[in-house]
Amino acid sequence: MTIKRLTLEDIDIFSGTQTRVSTNDEAVESYAEAMKLGSEFPPVVVYFDGAKHYLADGFHRYLAAKKIEEPKLAAEVHEGTRGDALIHALGANAKNGVYRTNADKRNAAEIALEEWTDHSNGYLADICNVSIELVRRVRKQLGLDHPDVVLGRDGKKYPGKRGGESGSMTSLEKQEAALNGGAGGAGEGGGSGGGGKPSKKNTNYNDAAGGGSMTELEGEAREMIRNGEMDPRELPTIHSALPTDYVYAGIYLFEKMDTSDGHYAAALDQLEAWVAKKRKLMGLGLA
Repeated sequence: MTIKRLTLEDIDIFSGTQTRVSTNDEAVESYAEAMKLGSEFPPVVVYFDGAKHYLADGFHRYLAAKKIEEPKLAAEVHEGTRGDALIHALGANAKNGVYRTNADKRNAAEIALEEWTDHSNGYLADICNVSIELVRRVRKQLGLDHPDVVLGRDGKKYPGKRGGESGSMTSLEKQEAALNGGAGGAGEGGGSGGGGKPSKKNTNYNDAAGGGSMTELEGEAREMIRNGEMDPRELPTIHSALPTDYVYAGIYLFEKMDTSDGHYAAALDQLEAWVAKKRKLMGLGLA
């Protein structure tokens, strides 16, 4: 990332990276007056792909500079594509600048769903800094059928179809909710930070999203691990996980072993030796 002064003509504002319903004329006027008086503003954020500088954050500052015929703007220049700029733009101003309205947040969710329909609701909620519930609701209202397979924030593929009632969460959403600790804002908004790539955890998820209490969500996640529907390596992140959950997860994996493999018996011997060693260390004796 570098800071440069770019001419307004060098900054692309026409490639669909403006994610608000509309700009705020009062804010533009206020910024313009402040600029004329010599006030310094943070650099706008652009992404440069070698040909274009896509504006990702700073549309009001750009319009204010144009209004007073300021030829250049300080810009924080990142290497990246239009898609990178859009990802940044979708979550920008969650905590500063001209705050987003609920309509802006919904518009961000609509844009994200149209751009990345095959990504999970949690992934898109992270990008937009909104609640998973909002993304789920907008997806349904737009008539965008949930694909059979979705890409999670970890880049892995997960079943996308819902089971049960139409308002229920997918198994991936239950997993995300349990692993994230149930924190976050409610309603249309929620979220922290300002754009960028999705975080490892979606802090916007809340119990009001239709998933029940945290205890229930963690219980569902533990059952999913037992049934092989969730990566057992996630168990340490579930605070209520019991030793038996680890055992069931292990058994599920052991059942996948090929019993005709010549090393199968040796594997069982190793397992028995490990159990005996643990029992001895814990003073538990034989089962």
